[in-house]
Formats: sequence, structure tokens, C-alpha cells
Amino acid sequence: MNKSNEYDNQKEFEDFIQNDDFTLESLYHDIDEKKKKKHKSREILLWIRSFIFVIVFVTIFRGFIGEPVKVYGPSMENTLKTNDVLIMSKISLNIEGVKKNDIVVIEIEPVQFKILTFMNNIVWLRRLFPTTDREDYIKRVIALEGEEINLINGIVYIDGKKLDEPYLKDYASTFERLIDMPYTVPKGYVFVLGDNRLVSKDSRSIGAISIDSIIGKVIFRTWPITKIGTLN
Repeated sequence: MNKSNEYDNQKEFEDFIQNDDFTLESLYHDIDEKKKKKHKSREILLWIRSFIFVIVFVTIFRGFIGEPVKVYGPSMENTLKTNDVLIMSKISLNIEGVKKNDIVVIEIEPVQFKILTFMNNIVWLRRLFPTTDREDYIKRVIALEGEEINLINGIVYIDGKKLDEPYLKDYASTFERLIDMPYTVPKGYVFVLGDNRLVSKDSRSIGAISIDSIIGKVIFRTWPITKIGTLN
């Protein structure tokens, strides 16, 4: 620093000291105010970063790992009841695939984007943004591709063997509907039924379900409190 600048700075400080309004309290107050403003700016920035992190985490979690689903209707009673809250695992579906007896969530009417229409053709990308417009069914996988299912006197047979179904309501029977029996499940499809066979709309009416339409496997119940736990 040259002498001219040093002199100017010293003169400014002396003028400030000689100012009638100057006190040590005012000096400390100014310093405190600057610290508070700086601290507040850092706090706001921290909140913004935290908010962005939560949004990214939730999006990734729901898109690739799992998401909560709520039960509506009696089609899966007594296993699941209306207002039960479940955890649907997507990562389990991707790793293990679909197995017999899995309780799965089926996307019947996919969300369709009106503006970013290109996303409608990218299944995993579209499912990053689930909305209330999406209609899902919760059913149990009864038969896999290549297996033959038959309904005889209200009892389910897979490849000629009686299927043990301890989850059904007492005296529940499974009768044919629109699909003729016996029925062989096509490749890339599964045959699903609701546990409440009397009221469930399932593969007996609409045929086998494409594996690609299954978006997750139900693995855990979080509500009601008295029934918290795994399902399979």
C-alpha cells in the first residue's frame, strides 16, 4: 500500500471516529448486523440445498426402489383391506422377477404426459412421476408363463395339481368368468387373481397380465398399526 492510500484510509477512520454518532456500541452493532446477514444467507442456502436433496432422493426412491400404495376395495380380502397402506418394492421386482404367490401392483392405465409426450414411451422415466391419475390393481400371482390353469368345482388347479390357498376366505370358491378353462398362460404374461374371488376383477375376466405392466411387489404393510409387518 502506498503512502497516499494509507493516508486516505487513516483520514477516513479519523473522520468516522470524530463523527458525533460514533460510539463503540454502534460499531459493535454494525458488526453484529453484518454477521447476522451473512449467517442468514448461509441458512437460506442450506435450506435450499436440503430441499433439492429431498426432492432428488424421493424421486429416485419412488422411481427405482419403491413407493407406498393404498388399498381401495374388497378384492384382496382377507389378506388386504380397504385403507391398508403398503410398501411396494420395485428393486425386488427388478432383482427377483415375478414369482408365484407374489402380491403385485399392476399398472392398468399408465400416466400420460400431455406436454413431454416423449416420456410416455420410456416406461421407467414415466414411472418416476406417479400421479393420482394412475389406476393400479393389487392382485396375487397364481400361474406363470407356460403353466396351465384350470378351475374345477371352485378349486384352482395348476398343471393338473390342486393349488393350496390358505389365504382365501372360508368356503371361498373360484369359478370361471369370461376366460375359457383350461387356460395356458402365454409367454411374458402371468395369471393373477384377487383373494376375494367372489368380487375380484382379475385374469378370469381380462386374461393374463403382461409382466411389463407389473410395477412392483408388495412386501410390507405399514398400516394399520396392529398389522404392521411383511406379507410374504
